[in-house]
Amino acid sequence: MANSHSHPPPDTLLIGPPQGRRARAFQETLAGLGWPPARVVPYLDLMEGRVSLPGLVKAGTVVRFESPGEDTATELALIERGGGLPVDLKAGELAPTRAWFAGFSTVLRGLEADLCRAPPHLRMQRTEHLLTMFDKPATRARLRAAGVPVPEALPEVNSCDELLHSARERGWSRVFVKLAYGSSASGAVALEWSGERVQAVTTVRQEGGRLYNSRRLQRLRSWPEVRSLIGALAPQRLHVERWLPKASFAGRPMDLRVVVIGGRAEHALVRLGRGPITNLHLGNERGDVAALRAELGAERWRAAMQTCIAALAAFPGALYGGVDIMLTPGWRRMAVLEVNAFGDYHRGVLSGGRDTYAAELHALLGEQP
Repeated sequence: MANSHSHPPPDTLLIGPPQGRRARAFQETLAGLGWPPARVVPYLDLMEGRVSLPGLVKAGTVVRFESPGEDTATELALIERGGGLPVDLKAGELAPTRAWFAGFSTVLRGLEADLCRAPPHLRMQRTEHLLTMFDKPATRARLRAAGVPVPEALPEVNSCDELLHSARERGWSRVFVKLAYGSSASGAVALEWSGERVQAVTTVRQEGGRLYNSRRLQRLRSWPEVRSLIGALAPQRLHVERWLPKASFAGRPMDLRVVVIGGRAEHALVRLGRGPITNLHLGNERGDVAALRAELGAERWRAAMQTCIAALAAFPGALYGGVDIMLTPGWRRMAVLEVNAFGDYHRGVLSGGRDTYAAELHALLGEQP
């Protein structure tokens, strides 16, 4: 995938943890294009004033924000910046996402102000879009206003009792509980009940009064366990949706991550779950996109991709986003579950020989695939 442009490739600046897998993957894509490596500046250096962003941006520089995850020092600094108490997070411990989001918001808005003082440059993301995509209730409201199908949701609830009361008022007995500012299924709970019986499938493990992310799904089957978990998650702000049944494919519950780039939905990934939560890092598997496409048929596949395109269009001017979309059994309905700000890390998913990063760069620079 060597560089074939008549003009020299642009200077690129990546803001994020330099040793993170995402930064390394982006550099690999640039090398494959025959472009020079991106200059990488850590969030911490900017937050602590060691470098000035306007001084790093040249005329024509391509600026990319990357996820601040994978770097514990950055995460802790964001939590403190967001008004959280200094924390000593143990390995795998669930971070206080409410304070994290407040800190990330403050930092991004400061960097936005800095970029407004920089020479003319190109952005791979808009900070307002990043922040809205990280806010699940705000994203759902934006999608719904744009006519994109989404699951029904409860108004904000702050306890297990409020959740159950609000759900029962609507005749629901199955809900998905998410952290409003969570990512990678952190803090997710698939909850269902019938009378006195209850079951929750969750990515959270409780131990010694602390919450930990678990790659092995945990199952709770008593109300005291469920109430304890929901109560522990509630201070981080809950987003509760109606649990829609997912269609099965290859014998497993299935949904799709589609990275929409420049108004095109061509980088799709099938996620086959071992349970109701399909994120790949939980031990779930990639499915066969071509086989699913054949089973859906051209018309249904096109409708699903158009829905993903419409989801990103709800963020006017957004270059890309990772759209999670599900279909119900029999392929009768579809719903967009999330739009992921940093949802383009999908190695080996190509369209026209280009991975997501290469496709984003070419779309940004106005070049045809």
